[in-house]
Amino acid sequence: MLRILITNDDGYTSPGLYILHDAVKDLAEVLIFSTEYPRSVIGHAITISRPLRVYETEVYGYRVVLTDGTPVDVIHLAIEVLGYKPDLVLSGVNVGDNLTLQHIFYSGTVAAAIEASLLGIPAIAFSAQITSFREFEDPQFRDVILKTVRRLVKGVLERGWFRGVDILNVNFPNIRKYRGCIKVTTAAKLRWRATYDRRVDPRMVPYYWLYTNLIEPEPGTDAYAVDVEGCISITPLSINLNLCSKDVFENVRKELEEVVKG
Repeated sequence: MLRILITNDDGYTSPGLYILHDAVKDLAEVLIFSTEYPRSVIGHAITISRPLRVYETEVYGYRVVLTDGTPVDVIHLAIEVLGYKPDLVLSGVNVGDNLTLQHIFYSGTVAAAIEASLLGIPAIAFSAQITSFREFEDPQFRDVILKTVRRLVKGVLERGWFRGVDILNVNFPNIRKYRGCIKVTTAAKLRWRATYDRRVDPRMVPYYWLYTNLIEPEPGTDAYAVDVEGCISITPLSINLNLCSKDVFENVRKELEEVVKG
Protein backbone atom coordinates (compact mmCIF):
# COMPACT_ATOMS: atom_id res chain seq x y z
CA MET A 1 0.00 0.00 0.00
CA LEU A 2 1.21 3.50 -0.78
CA ARG A 3 2.47 5.61 2.11
CA ILE A 4 2.05 9.34 2.70
CA LEU A 5 3.96 11.27 5.37
CA ILE A 6 2.35 14.51 6.57
CA THR A 7 4.34 17.13 8.46
CA ASN A 8 4.54 20.91 8.93
CA ASP A 9 6.46 23.70 10.66
CA ASP A 10 3.58 25.13 12.75
CA GLY A 11 3.56 22.30 15.26
CA TYR A 12 1.06 19.60 16.07
CA THR A 13 -1.70 21.98 17.24
CA SER A 14 -2.18 23.41 13.74
CA PRO A 15 -5.49 22.43 12.11
CA GLY A 16 -3.74 22.58 8.73
CA LEU A 17 -1.96 19.33 9.55
CA TYR A 18 -5.25 17.48 10.02
CA ILE A 19 -6.91 19.03 6.98
CA LEU A 20 -4.18 17.41 4.89
CA HIS A 21 -4.83 14.10 6.63
CA ASP A 22 -8.57 14.25 6.01
CA ALA A 23 -8.01 15.07 2.34
CA VAL A 24 -5.94 11.95 1.64
CA LYS A 25 -6.74 9.48 4.44
CA ASP A 26 -8.41 6.97 2.11
CA LEU A 27 -5.85 7.26 -0.68
CA ALA A 28 -2.91 5.69 1.15
CA GLU A 29 -1.52 4.73 4.52
CA VAL A 30 -0.96 8.06 6.28
CA LEU A 31 1.43 9.02 9.07
CA ILE A 32 1.27 12.42 10.80
CA PHE A 33 4.69 13.35 12.18
CA SER A 34 5.07 16.91 13.45
CA THR A 35 7.20 19.13 15.64
CA GLU A 36 6.33 19.82 19.27
CA TYR A 37 6.62 23.56 18.82
CA PRO A 38 6.21 25.98 15.91
CA ARG A 39 9.35 26.12 13.77
CA SER A 40 8.32 28.84 11.33
CA VAL A 41 11.01 30.65 9.33
CA ILE A 42 13.57 28.08 10.42
CA GLY A 43 14.55 27.28 6.86
CA HIS A 44 16.51 24.09 6.24
CA ALA A 45 17.83 23.66 9.78
CA ILE A 46 18.70 20.20 11.07
CA THR A 47 19.57 19.29 14.67
CA ILE A 48 23.16 18.18 15.27
CA SER A 49 24.03 19.71 18.67
CA ARG A 50 21.69 17.77 20.97
CA PRO A 51 19.70 14.51 21.13
CA LEU A 52 16.19 14.32 19.71
CA ARG A 53 13.05 12.96 21.37
CA VAL A 54 10.40 11.04 19.44
CA TYR A 55 7.10 9.95 20.95
CA GLU A 56 3.54 9.16 19.96
CA THR A 57 0.40 10.88 21.20
CA GLU A 58 -3.23 11.51 20.26
CA VAL A 59 -4.44 14.91 19.12
CA TYR A 60 -8.06 15.68 18.21
CA GLY A 61 -8.54 11.91 17.88
CA TYR A 62 -5.62 11.56 15.43
CA ARG A 63 -2.52 9.42 16.03
CA VAL A 64 0.46 11.77 15.85
CA VAL A 65 4.20 11.24 16.19
CA LEU A 66 6.07 14.21 17.66
CA THR A 67 9.66 15.35 17.91
CA ASP A 68 11.40 18.29 19.54
CA GLY A 69 13.40 18.74 16.35
CA THR A 70 12.85 20.59 13.07
CA PRO A 71 10.75 19.78 9.99
CA VAL A 72 13.89 18.51 8.25
CA ASP A 73 14.59 16.27 11.26
CA VAL A 74 11.11 14.80 10.84
CA ILE A 75 11.89 13.47 7.37
CA HIS A 76 14.99 11.62 8.54
CA LEU A 77 13.46 10.40 11.81
CA ALA A 78 10.44 8.99 9.99
CA ILE A 79 12.64 6.96 7.65
CA GLU A 80 15.58 6.02 9.87
CA VAL A 81 13.95 5.69 13.31
CA LEU A 82 10.37 4.67 12.52
CA GLY A 83 11.23 2.77 9.35
CA TYR A 84 8.51 4.65 7.52
CA LYS A 85 9.65 5.29 3.94
CA PRO A 86 6.88 7.34 2.29
CA ASP A 87 5.95 7.38 -1.38
CA LEU A 88 4.87 11.02 -1.03
CA VAL A 89 5.43 13.77 1.54
CA LEU A 90 2.87 16.50 2.20
CA SER A 91 3.96 19.50 4.26
CA GLY A 92 1.58 22.10 5.71
CA VAL A 93 -0.93 23.57 5.51
CA ASN A 94 1.23 26.47 6.67
CA VAL A 95 -0.23 29.54 8.37
CA GLY A 96 1.06 32.29 6.09
CA ASP A 97 1.89 32.11 2.42
CA ASN A 98 5.22 30.88 1.09
CA LEU A 99 5.28 32.89 -2.12
CA THR A 100 8.47 33.86 -3.99
CA LEU A 101 11.94 32.37 -3.73
CA GLN A 102 12.58 34.61 -0.76
CA HIS A 103 9.95 32.90 1.39
CA ILE A 104 10.65 29.48 -0.10
CA PHE A 105 14.22 29.67 1.25
CA TYR A 106 13.01 30.81 4.71
CA SER A 107 10.20 28.30 5.08
CA GLY A 108 10.38 25.26 7.34
CA THR A 109 7.29 23.94 5.56
CA VAL A 110 9.00 24.00 2.17
CA ALA A 111 12.27 22.77 3.72
CA ALA A 112 10.62 19.49 4.73
CA ALA A 113 9.47 19.00 1.15
CA ILE A 114 12.92 19.82 -0.20
CA GLU A 115 14.61 17.36 2.18
CA ALA A 116 12.21 14.63 1.08
CA SER A 117 13.03 15.37 -2.54
CA LEU A 118 16.77 15.22 -1.84
CA LEU A 119 16.11 11.67 -0.63
CA GLY A 120 14.24 10.83 -3.82
CA ILE A 121 10.72 11.22 -2.41
CA PRO A 122 8.19 13.41 -4.27
CA ALA A 123 6.83 16.17 -2.04
CA ILE A 124 4.23 18.93 -2.00
CA ALA A 125 4.27 21.96 0.31
CA PHE A 126 0.97 23.70 1.09
CA SER A 127 0.60 27.20 2.53
CA ALA A 128 -2.34 29.54 3.07
CA GLN A 129 -2.58 33.32 3.10
CA ILE A 130 -3.89 33.51 6.65
CA THR A 131 -2.53 34.75 9.98
CA SER A 132 -4.07 32.37 12.56
CA PHE A 133 -5.25 28.81 13.12
CA ARG A 134 -8.77 30.12 13.60
CA GLU A 135 -9.10 30.95 9.90
CA PHE A 136 -8.98 27.23 9.09
CA GLU A 137 -12.39 26.98 10.79
CA ASP A 138 -14.11 28.79 7.93
CA PRO A 139 -16.15 25.99 6.27
CA GLN A 140 -15.77 27.42 2.77
CA PHE A 141 -12.02 27.83 3.10
CA ARG A 142 -11.61 24.39 4.61
CA ASP A 143 -13.63 22.88 1.77
CA VAL A 144 -11.49 24.61 -0.87
CA ILE A 145 -8.31 23.25 0.71
CA LEU A 146 -9.69 19.73 1.16
CA LYS A 147 -10.91 19.44 -2.43
CA THR A 148 -7.77 20.95 -3.96
CA VAL A 149 -5.38 18.80 -1.94
CA ARG A 150 -7.35 15.64 -2.65
CA ARG A 151 -7.60 16.32 -6.38
CA LEU A 152 -3.89 17.07 -6.66
CA VAL A 153 -2.68 14.13 -4.57
CA LYS A 154 -5.09 11.67 -6.18
CA GLY A 155 -3.87 12.79 -9.60
CA VAL A 156 -0.23 12.40 -8.59
CA LEU A 157 -0.78 8.92 -7.19
CA GLU A 158 -2.65 7.81 -10.30
CA ARG A 159 -0.45 9.34 -13.03
CA GLY A 160 2.92 9.43 -11.29
CA TRP A 161 5.23 12.32 -10.52
CA PHE A 162 6.11 15.07 -12.98
CA ARG A 163 9.30 14.71 -15.02
CA GLY A 164 11.95 17.25 -14.14
CA VAL A 165 10.07 18.49 -11.05
CA ASP A 166 11.38 18.03 -7.50
CA ILE A 167 8.63 19.60 -5.39
CA LEU A 168 5.35 21.44 -5.83
CA ASN A 169 4.78 24.60 -3.81
CA VAL A 170 1.05 25.30 -3.41
CA ASN A 171 -0.35 28.54 -1.99
CA PHE A 172 -3.99 29.29 -1.17
CA PRO A 173 -5.22 32.89 -1.21
CA ASN A 174 -7.28 34.22 1.66
CA ILE A 175 -10.85 33.02 1.18
CA ARG A 176 -12.07 36.64 0.89
CA LYS A 177 -9.85 37.06 -2.20
CA TYR A 178 -10.35 33.61 -3.72
CA ARG A 179 -11.99 33.68 -7.17
CA GLY A 180 -12.23 29.95 -7.78
CA CYS A 181 -9.20 29.67 -10.06
CA ILE A 182 -5.96 27.68 -10.04
CA LYS A 183 -2.80 28.87 -11.81
CA VAL A 184 0.45 27.02 -12.48
CA THR A 185 3.14 29.62 -11.93
CA THR A 186 6.81 30.38 -11.62
CA ALA A 187 8.19 31.68 -8.32
CA ALA A 188 8.80 35.40 -8.13
CA LYS A 189 12.19 36.37 -6.73
CA LEU A 190 11.38 38.75 -3.88
CA ARG A 191 8.31 39.17 -1.67
CA TRP A 192 9.51 42.26 0.18
CA ARG A 193 12.43 44.51 1.00
CA ALA A 194 13.55 45.19 4.54
CA THR A 195 13.17 48.44 6.45
CA TYR A 196 14.36 48.81 10.04
CA ASP A 197 12.79 51.15 12.56
CA ARG A 198 15.39 52.45 15.01
CA ARG A 199 14.18 52.59 18.59
CA VAL A 200 15.74 53.10 22.01
CA ASP A 201 15.22 50.85 25.02
CA PRO A 202 14.76 52.13 28.63
CA ARG A 203 18.53 52.06 29.09
CA MET A 204 18.95 54.31 26.06
CA VAL A 205 20.52 51.56 23.96
CA PRO A 206 19.31 51.52 20.35
CA TYR A 207 17.68 48.48 18.78
CA TYR A 208 16.08 47.82 15.40
CA TRP A 209 12.67 46.42 14.49
CA LEU A 210 12.13 44.88 11.06
CA TYR A 211 9.38 46.12 8.77
CA THR A 212 8.69 44.77 5.30
CA ASN A 213 7.73 46.66 2.18
CA LEU A 214 5.90 44.38 -0.25
CA ILE A 215 7.15 44.29 -3.82
CA GLU A 216 4.62 44.50 -6.64
CA PRO A 217 4.53 41.03 -8.24
CA GLU A 218 4.98 40.31 -11.93
CA PRO A 219 2.25 38.57 -13.97
CA GLY A 220 2.72 34.83 -14.25
CA THR A 221 4.36 34.50 -10.85
CA ASP A 222 3.06 32.83 -7.71
CA ALA A 223 2.67 36.14 -5.86
CA TYR A 224 0.70 37.68 -8.73
CA ALA A 225 -1.64 34.69 -8.95
CA VAL A 226 -2.45 34.80 -5.23
CA ASP A 227 -2.28 38.53 -4.45
CA VAL A 228 -3.72 40.02 -7.63
CA GLU A 229 -5.76 37.30 -9.32
CA GLY A 230 -7.06 35.59 -6.18
CA CYS A 231 -6.07 32.16 -7.50
CA ILE A 232 -4.51 29.09 -5.94
CA SER A 233 -0.90 28.98 -7.10
CA ILE A 234 0.91 25.73 -7.90
CA THR A 235 4.61 26.24 -8.53
CA PRO A 236 6.74 23.33 -9.77
CA LEU A 237 10.28 23.70 -8.49
CA SER A 238 13.68 22.18 -9.16
CA ILE A 239 15.98 22.06 -6.15
CA ASN A 240 19.10 21.55 -8.25
CA LEU A 241 21.06 24.76 -7.78
CA ASN A 242 23.55 23.80 -10.44
CA LEU A 243 23.18 25.45 -13.82
CA CYS A 244 20.82 23.16 -15.71
CA SER A 245 21.89 24.02 -19.25
CA LYS A 246 25.13 22.42 -20.40
CA ASP A 247 25.71 25.27 -22.82
CA VAL A 248 25.33 27.87 -20.09
CA PHE A 249 27.60 25.89 -17.78
CA GLU A 250 30.33 25.56 -20.43
CA ASN A 251 30.21 29.29 -21.19
CA VAL A 252 30.43 30.22 -17.52
CA ARG A 253 33.17 27.65 -16.89
CA LYS A 254 35.35 29.15 -19.63
CA GLU A 255 34.76 32.69 -18.39
CA LEU A 256 35.53 31.75 -14.79
CA GLU A 257 38.72 29.98 -15.78
CA GLU A 258 39.84 33.12 -17.56
CA VAL A 259 38.99 35.21 -14.50
CA VAL A 260 40.88 33.06 -12.01
CA LYS A 261 43.89 32.89 -14.33
CA GLY A 262 44.05 36.68 -14.21
